Amino acid sequence: MGIRSDQEIFDRVSWFKVPKDSLRLNVLMFGFDSLSHNMWKRLLPKTYKYAVKDLKGIALNGYNIVGDGTPQALIPILTGRTELELPDTRKRMGKGAKYVNVYPFIWNDYQQNGYVTGFAEDMIQINTFTYRLKGFLEQPVDHYMRTFYVEASPNFGSYKPFCYGGMSRFKLMLDFIRNMYEVYKDRPKFMFTFHNEYTHDSNDGAGNADEEVYQWLQEFHIKGYLNNTLLILMSDHGSRFADIRNTQQGKQEERLPAFIFLFPPWFEKKYPDAMSNFRTNAGRLSTPFDVYATLQDVLHYKGAGRGSIANRGISLFQEIPIERTCQHASVEPHWCSCLDWESVSPASPTVSGAIEHLIKFINSQTSEYRDLCHELKLNKVLWTARLLPNEYVLKFKKNYDYDGFLGDMTDSTQITMETYEVKVSFSPGNMIYEASIRYLKKEGRYSVSLSDISRINKYQHMTHCIEDWDILHHLRKYCHCR
Repeated sequence: MGIRSDQEIFDRVSWFKVPKDSLRLNVLMFGFDSLSHNMWKRLLPKTYKYAVKDLKGIALNGYNIVGDGTPQALIPILTGRTELELPDTRKRMGKGAKYVNVYPFIWNDYQQNGYVTGFAEDMIQINTFTYRLKGFLEQPVDHYMRTFYVEASPNFGSYKPFCYGGMSRFKLMLDFIRNMYEVYKDRPKFMFTFHNEYTHDSNDGAGNADEEVYQWLQEFHIKGYLNNTLLILMSDHGSRFADIRNTQQGKQEERLPAFIFLFPPWFEKKYPDAMSNFRTNAGRLSTPFDVYATLQDVLHYKGAGRGSIANRGISLFQEIPIERTCQHASVEPHWCSCLDWESVSPASPTVSGAIEHLIKFINSQTSEYRDLCHELKLNKVLWTARLLPNEYVLKFKKNYDYDGFLGDMTDSTQITMETYEVKVSFSPGNMIYEASIRYLKKEGRYSVSLSDISRINKYQHMTHCIEDWDILHHLRKYCHCR
């Protein structure tokens, strides 16, 4: 299976036809169905590490969905609008339904500005725009992989699960992308690809993709394909059908899919302010509308700066205001994963237990070196709070209607984990710490890690006894020398 070389397309696409105010990047979006940010890290660890650590990708830790299901996740990314804001394309509307071609897809903008376009999605029986929606009357892009899947899918049952002859069906999609880069090597490209089979019904198959995606990324890096490409690794939402969705953690993860942006090495040198904003935005609330605004900015770059909180979609090259809320970003309450802090009494048994656990944990870091470091004791509790999940998230059970527009708010999900934020001072030395401690209610135990603890006042002379020991430098945060 390969990409057909089309002279008419060759004649139409060229970097000379790309707008002068563009960032002059290919755009390649590669997505998995139903894979949360955390699940991506758990099940595709090799890929995640290579993308984020080695290739310096930027993961959006605050990326929040705006609706239920794949269409509600992808339509805003690809059009900048919700399904309800667009002409009705639902099959069940009969003759009143429009074909999905009526949507103002972002790939149309790229195609009209000198780019060759491609779209691939497997599992044709559940495709984003053909399962519940009417589908396309005309081929939506220059190269549309559905044509292959329609012909090949009836034969899939003849092979082992996930296989097509001697190769994985997943590799077919990777080859489609590779072929686009080989055939249109020196031409501007916009591609949107979305893989369902490994993850739609369960996340159990996701691990199968880790080595393949890792090797594919390595190949693209070595061949130089990423030198002029904005690569976006993504998902539509977290798992919606697994048992984890019935838990507090699962409901949060459903709303927080994976989104990783990888830029060419030269890009940060040329656009330092834009990349600085992008890194800041990785920790702020972002949505599909922002991704759409970013894709528009690639085509017509408007510069770095501070985004307006009044805009539903803010380009990630502009700084998203820190005060932005779900309401500002048009995220309905039951989809909002943002958490609230509630002040609690330090005398509360659970809070005092959390503080006691923190003291023991910090002292355990220096226990081997008690001849050098004091055992710390609680001096004063400065601040305590509990992190609360959004009540609407806990109440949301499922879609009330077939189209995913209305929510059934009758669920009563129990909180199984509480997170406490404490600010305390220890003696000797008035060492001040802020820490997040988790309380696992069913197990009745606390959990904290080194990354959950911040020392927020200066060490000064307190660590003199370990300064000359390289192997003990990691203890500077916790050691008060004798």
